[in-house]
Amino acid sequence: MTVFVTGATGALGGKIVDRLAGGDATVIAGARNPDRANALREKVAEVRRCDYDDPASMRTAFEGVDVLMLIPSLAAVEPRIRQHADTLTAAKEAGVSRVAFASFMAAEPDSRFHVAPFLLYAESKLRLSGLDWTIARDGMYLDPVADWIPDLIRVGKLPYPVRHGRVSYIGRDDLARAFAALCTGDGHSERLYKLTGPRAVSMQELAAAVSRHTGEEITYERVSEERFIEICKAGEEPEELINVLLSMYRAVEHGEFEEATDHVKQLTGEPAASLEEFFAGSGG
Repeated sequence: MTVFVTGATGALGGKIVDRLAGGDATVIAGARNPDRANALREKVAEVRRCDYDDPASMRTAFEGVDVLMLIPSLAAVEPRIRQHADTLTAAKEAGVSRVAFASFMAAEPDSRFHVAPFLLYAESKLRLSGLDWTIARDGMYLDPVADWIPDLIRVGKLPYPVRHGRVSYIGRDDLARAFAALCTGDGHSERLYKLTGPRAVSMQELAAAVSRHTGEEITYERVSEERFIEICKAGEEPEELINVLLSMYRAVEHGEFEEATDHVKQLTGEPAASLEEFFAGSGG
């Protein structure tokens, strides 16, 4: 079996490659700029150029591929829709057997998340493409919280514009385990999985877990959206990303990331890490 991973130089794609590289599948890594993928060359059979904005590159890249692990780009909604359509066309023309798509828990018609229109289109387009498919909706990542720990220690507060919302956070390592399993295992044709942590936690519980991990007192501070924008701008985040993040936390308040499943355990035999287990292994 040959598995092609798009976005292989990204945070999630790289971890999926690492998981697949230890198995029996032949792994091909896709990158917009293969020259930046040198670290992957010892792990995979081949690195191929795969540019979502260049359909011809994808048609060539997908030759001989059985399973396409499709991780979408971070483009705005409209460009992502075009990229996704072109990717599926290229996969079909190249004779790919199955596409595994990394979706998101906010793929619902009433979602507050700004990227939901893409997710709804992408899942529907894949289901109707004529290709065999597996869809996995990712929960919210814990990894950015771990990356933020030095700043959280400095200010002593975890600031989000959330009052009551709860999140079933999951780390990228657990997502990578699950995606590697569904790419290479049997019985995943035309299946939808929801990849979340073991339980939904409040923002107060998240702050408490960070406090226990660091030994520093970090409290949760609910902030206004205006204050959250100021915090993001101070961190030099681009305006478009700030708007996406704001919409994501509106989705949190709407309960869109609260569902917890055991699908990671179903796929891999081991449950997703709890907050405490994640932070213990993060080194943050």
